Amino acid sequence: MEFFKGREIKIGDVVHVYRNLNTGNFSIRCAKTQRVLAHATTVQLQDCTCKVSKSGREKTLLERRKRVHAWIKGTFISANKEKTEEFNRVIYYNPYKTEHFMDIAGNKPVYHLDVAHFEGSVVYSKENY
Repeated sequence: MEFFKGREIKIGDVVHVYRNLNTGNFSIRCAKTQRVLAHATTVQLQDCTCKVSKSGREKTLLERRKRVHAWIKGTFISANKEKTEEFNRVIYYNPYKTEHFMDIAGNKPVYHLDVAHFEGSVVYSKENY
């Protein structure tokens, strides 16, 4: 994990995590101040809420330009750890195809996750079907 501008993050902090489309990593920002705290290749959160800004998505569709308008809010657990086998559910978001975060298997909207592992271009969850 690479801290941003000397800022820190601790286990238990409530944060927003979103994919940084410029770097391919994930940005971790403070839920309270909205300031970016760090960047990481993988992130794990618990008690997660999936959020997509409707107006931000509409602006993205209109301008066809990248912008931060979707993130997952949760309690920080760890960063830069490998995904384990129990993370078997795949969650994704694509503003050009969906209005919400979606379960790839059931193609159903996802609003809450008990635990999430961010890696690559998707989010993995431990929840079973």
